[in-house]
Amino acid sequence: MKLQSASILGAITLSIVLLSACGSKEEKTEPKAAEVKPATEQPAPVQEAAPEPAQEEPALVPIQSLSEEKAAPAEAPAAPVSAVEQESSGPFVIQVSIQASRRAANNVVSKLSDQGIKAYVAEVENPGELEGTFYRVRVGYFSTIANAQQFGKEVLAPQGYAGWVDNRKNDRIGQPGASEDM
Repeated sequence: MKLQSASILGAITLSIVLLSACGSKEEKTEPKAAEVKPATEQPAPVQEAAPEPAQEEPALVPIQSLSEEKAAPAEAPAAPVSAVEQESSGPFVIQVSIQASRRAANNVVSKLSDQGIKAYVAEVENPGELEGTFYRVRVGYFSTIANAQQFGKEVLAPQGYAGWVDNRKNDRIGQPGASEDM
């Protein structure tokens, strides 16, 4: 999310610099006619051009610092912090994704695992309005709905995962029996 914001900020900054440069060229064109007559006005456009790169540099520095900050949080999710921890068993799980291929579902499980979150894949036929075989990515297990919801809000949501609490017994059932959204 920060990287996307930094990219947008960079694009806006670049656009402004380019527009300023275009405007400066037009302004420089008019003073060039004036520059030919008095030689003292020539340094003025050069001095005006010098601050423009100075304006570009401060805009680039925050973008670089954001990408350095981005690298640090990428390591931080390896140990999610929550008052609620996943249990070795329990009737409730959080469904965070549904994929059309097992490979895609396993990729999501791998990303979650890299962040210290235990997840698994449940294969299901014709879930909801979908037809065919799909693969649910589920995070579990929790003894109560409240624990699952709290884990979802404190650990999954900040990392960009949305989902809902479901009964583990519904792992293979086509129609999801979602109890409540996170």
